[in-house]
Amino acid sequence: FGSSSSFVSSSAMPPPLPPCPLGWAHKVQPSPVVSLELFLDLCCPFSAKMFGVLERVAPAIEEKHPGKVQFRVFNVPQPWHAQSSYMHEVALAACQIEGMEPWSVHSEIFKNQAQFFDDATIDKTRKQIYEELAALVTSEAEKKEAILQKLVIAPGSGNCGHAMQQTLKFYVKYHRARSIHVTPTVLVNGLEAGEISSSFTEEQWMEWLVARL
Repeated sequence: FGSSSSFVSSSAMPPPLPPCPLGWAHKVQPSPVVSLELFLDLCCPFSAKMFGVLERVAPAIEEKHPGKVQFRVFNVPQPWHAQSSYMHEVALAACQIEGMEPWSVHSEIFKNQAQFFDDATIDKTRKQIYEELAALVTSEAEKKEAILQKLVIAPGSGNCGHAMQQTLKFYVKYHRARSIHVTPTVLVNGLEAGEISSSFTEEQWMEWLVARL
C-alpha cells in the first residue's frame, strides 16, 4: 500500500480551485448597484423562458441606467435530464474558443433546446449530441472542431473524462455551495430573490430593477 508518509502526502492535496471567477456576464460592470446571479439549466424550459426575456431586458436597462445592473449567468446541469450535462459541456467548451461570445452561445442553445429534450435524445449517443450541439453554436468548421476536441475522451482513460470535465465540476460545486436546487434561481446582491419568476415579463423586470436603483 506504500508508506504512511506517501499516503498522507497524496491525500492531503487540496481539490483544484477555479483559475478565474465563474459565470459569464452580459456586460461586466465595475461597480453595479444591483448584481444578479442567474442559475440556469440549458435543458430547462423555465430557464429558457427567463433567459429569452432577459435578452431584451439586459440591453434595455443598460441603455437607461448604464453600469448600474450586472447580469451573471451560472450553468446548472440538472441530473434528471442526462443530456443536460452534455449541453453545458458544449456551451462551456465553446466559451473557451476565441471569437465565440458566451451570451450568444447560450442563447443559441436555449432557443433550440427542444432538439435536446429527453424524447429527442433517447436514441442518440453522447458523441452525436456533442456534434449536433457544436454545429448549432457555430457554422465555422474550425471552431466546431475546436469545441469537439475539448470533449474527446481518450481510449483507456477510464473515468478521467475530457478537457471540460473540471470546468463543469467547478460550476456544479459552485451552485451546490450556494444551495441552488431549482432552475431558474436568481440571487440579488448575494441573496435569493424568491419573488422573481420565469413568468416575469420585460415590463415586470424593468419595473423591479428600476425600483432598486
